[in-house]
Amino acid sequence: MTDAIGRSVRLFLVDGKSTGLITAEIMNWTGHVLTGPRTELPKFLARPEVARTGVYLLHGRDPDDPDRTMLYIGESDQVGTRLKQHNQEDKKTYWERTCVITRPSKRPHRRLSPAPNQHRTGNPTSFALQSKSQALGHGDTPG
Repeated sequence: MTDAIGRSVRLFLVDGKSTGLITAEIMNWTGHVLTGPRTELPKFLARPEVARTGVYLLHGRDPDDPDRTMLYIGESDQVGTRLKQHNQEDKKTYWERTCVITRPSKRPHRRLSPAPNQHRTGNPTSFALQSKSQALGHGDTPG
């Protein structure tokens, strides 16, 4: 058994509410997280983080089984553009919350590139497939 290492997480409530947009950073980690409800998508898309390369998750209740959640995991060079496309699709009616993981702006030279992102999306997808309480919202599975 390994010893757990404590970490500090910095949360910022963008509009002062825990139900709105939230940014998160784990100290000594090169990632940045932005999360919020789909109803706040216009504010979400106005954030600089979504213009970066990153991994994103679309999350909500499974319309066929209310005891399960539905999860779509994707990656894009410009996450905001991809989120706009998803928002126009009729098939993602389950989507209630969005989570985007990117590099913070203070480390632009360490930009996420598409190839490492594809590796990153494979791992969360594999993890989600192992969960009995999660259904994937797309047919993509890691090979």
